[in-house]
Amino acid sequence: MAHGGYAKRRVSEPNQAAGSSSRRSKGLRVEKKPKIVSLKNQMRSVERFLRKDLPAEVKETLKQKLEYLKKQQDDHTRLAVERKIFLRNRKIRFFERRKIERSIRRLEKLQRTSSAHVGDADIAEQLSKLKEDLEYVRFFPKNEKLCLK
Repeated sequence: MAHGGYAKRRVSEPNQAAGSSSRRSKGLRVEKKPKIVSLKNQMRSVERFLRKDLPAEVKETLKQKLEYLKKQQDDHTRLAVERKIFLRNRKIRFFERRKIERSIRRLEKLQRTSSAHVGDADIAEQLSKLKEDLEYVRFFPKNEKLCLK
């Protein structure tokens, strides 16, 4: 045999004692993590439980738990939408912010170097407008699509 696989095959040994033929040590077992139940499944189980004939105080606590789970699910979906929109608009926000910052630097340099105060008011007005635009881009809500110009 070229690879020697069959010659080295072990023959099953008869059980010497109950459970002692196991090669694994019982002390090395890893405990399983508890299964995480989704919000949707938790809500369904609470709704099913509410359909049963239960005492009033138990029903009240279950209704409160159901409201809490619904609120938690709403928060989760809202965050997912925000994340999706934020990731979609991240590049646009970055480019817009860079363009505005470049324009601000250019105008500030022009304002410093201009010895004549002829267009100084115009430059200052443009600078304030650009800084306002920069704040708009920087602090725009994450859950809304970015609309520029």
